[in-house]
Amino acid sequence: MHFLKLLNTVYYLLILNNLNNLCCHGNHTIKQFQTICYNRIMALLTFHSTPLVQEYQSTWISRASFFACLCFLVCAFAPFLVAYSSHGFWVKHHVHREKPYVSFKYQALLLARSPTSEITWSTFDEYNLLNSQYLHFPSITVSERDENDDGFMDGLDLKLEFESNETINFINMILIFSYRLKDISTINMESLGVIQYDSGIPLTGLHFVGDLQWVQKRMVEFRQTDNRYNQTIVRQFEISDLLRAYNARDYGTELLNGHYLPIHGPSDGLVRIHTYIRYTEAMLEYAPGLWNVLKWAWIQYASVLLVFVYAMGVIKNVVFSQQMVPTWNEKRIKTVADDSRH
Repeated sequence: MHFLKLLNTVYYLLILNNLNNLCCHGNHTIKQFQTICYNRIMALLTFHSTPLVQEYQSTWISRASFFACLCFLVCAFAPFLVAYSSHGFWVKHHVHREKPYVSFKYQALLLARSPTSEITWSTFDEYNLLNSQYLHFPSITVSERDENDDGFMDGLDLKLEFESNETINFINMILIFSYRLKDISTINMESLGVIQYDSGIPLTGLHFVGDLQWVQKRMVEFRQTDNRYNQTIVRQFEISDLLRAYNARDYGTELLNGHYLPIHGPSDGLVRIHTYIRYTEAMLEYAPGLWNVLKWAWIQYASVLLVFVYAMGVIKNVVFSQQMVPTWNEKRIKTVADDSRH
């Protein structure tokens, strides 16, 4: 606004300068216009302003002192009570989305059943030795994909074929992955993905598509490092015991949103299993740290505090200006700028 006024003044100065030559010819109208321009140029402009303060004074032991302390306490504690009673003041948990580092460890266990026999295979020599009478070595093709070139694997494409002259009705395959999170907490672990399908009609193949998702049974601590599960899962070769021990963990992975497409019909002596597993983002629930809790509590407290400060300011202005509590008021008015110098 001041800048616009200054431009207006410069404009009139230019006009006044152009009219000086015309005034020499004695033109009365031009002299009047020159006088108007001169008055506009010499008008007072506001280049700086400060608010005014009126003081109301009293002793420490007085009704005014008691009222001022009461207003301060209301402003300080009432916003806390209001924010706390609205629930959610102290944040007890947060949810964080994170893309994990996942890689297939090239470890697997396959179990297929027919009405009369079993077919099995694994990447563990001890398991193969214990089940040598049911062992069938398959042909396997594995590829992991980084579809968007962000340095994270996005999925696993696995094809498995094994010879069988048996009628296969049940397929169970366990895949083992390396799984890592690092943003909120550093978690390194070995995890499972279990594919299981039971059919009343003989199978010649199975297609499976699903998501490898993070699952947890308790909140993760903020900024912790947990390597408890970064060790071999397959310590025992009874599948029921293996799955029971894995289910007892606080967190792991699970194949969810699974879609199965069984293949029936004449068999050529091969059973084909084709799976595509997508690595999804982890929805990590964690207990926030102290500063995170205080940050969100302060935001809620400050938003209510502003309302109370404004309301108490209005009430204090009314009480002191109407002399509802006695004060000494000499009607001294001074600027904030003067007050800041003392």
